[in-house]
Amino acid sequence: MASIDSTNLEARRRVVAGRAGPGLVLVAVHQSAGRGRRDRRWHCVPGRSLAATLVIERPELERLSRVTLLTAVAACRALEARGAPPLQIKWPNDLMRDDSKLAGMLVELVKDPQGRELLLIGIGINLCLRPGDLPEDIAALATDAGLDASDATRDAVLEELVTGLEAALSALGTATDRAWGQEYRSRSWLDGRRVELELDGSRQTVDLAGVTADGDLLLADGRLLQGEHVQLVAVHRPG
Repeated sequence: MASIDSTNLEARRRVVAGRAGPGLVLVAVHQSAGRGRRDRRWHCVPGRSLAATLVIERPELERLSRVTLLTAVAACRALEARGAPPLQIKWPNDLMRDDSKLAGMLVELVKDPQGRELLLIGIGINLCLRPGDLPEDIAALATDAGLDASDATRDAVLEELVTGLEAALSALGTATDRAWGQEYRSRSWLDGRRVELELDGSRQTVDLAGVTADGDLLLADGRLLQGEHVQLVAVHRPG
């Protein structure tokens, strides 16, 4: 599609209306109302970004947060396969190049007219940015994957990502699945940083030791916080 409010919103409309189901891959050149977790705005630069939503059946998982984990790893692999530098993951769903964000994922649950639960996997990636592409306040914290802005590159990244995610989901509960979790852990950008978390209705500033292969947070004081029960509010800069 040339322009749309949000690929996740459009995918949701189609699923709810019974016009789409598992297997839909919706791609937009431009989004006017792209968003990420906590309804944060995501700016999509026409021709220089990848904005897409995948629709899949809800996997048999006790913790759906693993889909976000697997998507983030699949995106890192897809971008690096096309020549991007080594990437990290800012828990739970942002891709980082050095200390700047280049991509984010948003996984949402939706039901079709028959009551079947499906997942919408929204993906936004900055492939190649120019000065002035983003508002100044966002540009200071953002970067790109260092790739070119061609349709061929965008399509190749998306195909690699979808193929990788499908393989990961088909291997749930196996040694391959555990390896994906270990890769997620090893790519963690938050290790050793002081962060502000929202937990049980209050905010706490803590030192983070690391992120587990299950997407949980290990604090420097030894506490382990299950990822679904905590929100990352801010990351404090060193010094």
